[in-house]
Amino acid sequence: MGIKLDWQVEYEQEHLYATEDPGTRRKRRRARVQLLFLIALLVGVIALGAWLVLWRIDMVADHRRQDLIDTAQIETTALRLGDYASFITIQRSEDPNFMLEQSREFEEYQELKQAHRVELPGTVVDVSIDGRTGRVVIEEIIDGVPYHVVWFYWYYDDNGSSNPTGWRRVPDNLAFWGDAAETSTGDVRVTYHDLDADLAEALAPMAALWWQRGCEVLQCTTVPDTLHIDIVAEKPTAVEWTTYDPWTLRVTSPLTGRSRADVSFAPELQLAVIEQIAGRLVRHATGSVLPVAYSDAAWLHDELAAWLGSTLAAEQGLAMPGSPFFDALIRQYGPGAQATALHTLRADSTLDTVLSGVTGVPLAMLSVDQSNDLAWNDFFRWRLTLESRLLNQPDSGGAFLTLYDLEDQASANEATLRLESPAYAARPVPQVIAVAITRDDATNTYAFVETARTENGIDLTETIVWRLAGGTWKRSN
Repeated sequence: MGIKLDWQVEYEQEHLYATEDPGTRRKRRRARVQLLFLIALLVGVIALGAWLVLWRIDMVADHRRQDLIDTAQIETTALRLGDYASFITIQRSEDPNFMLEQSREFEEYQELKQAHRVELPGTVVDVSIDGRTGRVVIEEIIDGVPYHVVWFYWYYDDNGSSNPTGWRRVPDNLAFWGDAAETSTGDVRVTYHDLDADLAEALAPMAALWWQRGCEVLQCTTVPDTLHIDIVAEKPTAVEWTTYDPWTLRVTSPLTGRSRADVSFAPELQLAVIEQIAGRLVRHATGSVLPVAYSDAAWLHDELAAWLGSTLAAEQGLAMPGSPFFDALIRQYGPGAQATALHTLRADSTLDTVLSGVTGVPLAMLSVDQSNDLAWNDFFRWRLTLESRLLNQPDSGGAFLTLYDLEDQASANEATLRLESPAYAARPVPQVIAVAITRDDATNTYAFVETARTENGIDLTETIVWRLAGGTWKRSN
């Protein structure tokens, strides 16, 4: 028997492996399988329960959605059949004004129906539900043109009251207009909510075109800021600049009323946006300084905006009232006349200041034929309207007298009498029929303006005379 060294003993011990009883191993494996089976069964039961809950929720949601569609279609059917009793039972609100408004709405539909102008197919275009609030977009056809209208509903429970469970039409909830979103094209950014997505996508590129093209036509010396258009669900409807940002235009969603469904961006709304963009670009090009409301500069500003708006609209195949005055000026002095006038225009500019920049001579030195070739009707119509407005406002700051030829004593006396005469202030504004420019031997230039008005049922005509003085037209009689 040999002697083993320590390293040999350690080596043999390292190669000894522990063994397990086979029965114990089988029991442990079986327990593991059973545990996994129980876990899988529990997960399956939970998943099945969750699926059943979701299925029930979806079923209830689908049922409520279908109920909402059915209610809207029942309401449309009542309108179509002229069934006021059925129609009014669907309306519900604590506000008595709402019920009165709905009665008027019913009558308006009946008048349209009697005139064979409306079709009410009851087509539900869109449905959205948030809790108990429901919103339905309905299609209707008026004069052969499809329109969309938005109706709002609330889901009422019976709760032991006499009113049954179900959807009822309620006052408009304009806060429920979908998620906010934004789209941009060039220098135009449009923010909107889901219901106005189609309008926003159509408006952005068109506004960007008008924004760029308008500055090209006006020959802007500086690039305007980015235009922000905010489509909002508000009443009353408006397209106007905000008071908090001169570069933000608020456009009321057409769906707050009756919105055309055959076009995303209706021509009527296009014209309203063009009008505002044109006015804003003219203001930008003149240094963003608004002239005094009763000054020549104010009229020239508005005429330039009208001319630009008409130009932009015509390029889109749309018709918009323009400025006959600037059309005539451009015919006489070339296509750059509007830009020259624009860059000459200041907050205190007179007609002479601006026109002499275009013609190269003072207004008083234009020939009679050149003066008559300009379209003055709108200017004198504006002056007569302005005169009436200044007489009927509390304090004109002496602006009324500045419209008269105070160098002539008779004219000054007449102006003073009219300023103190309620009867004169109440007279209707005359319509301008024709304007004739003449010059006397003393080189005084006069405008003889033929006017017409109806007073107490009697048609009256009058020739009103203005004299060119102080760089503008001053009334002489």
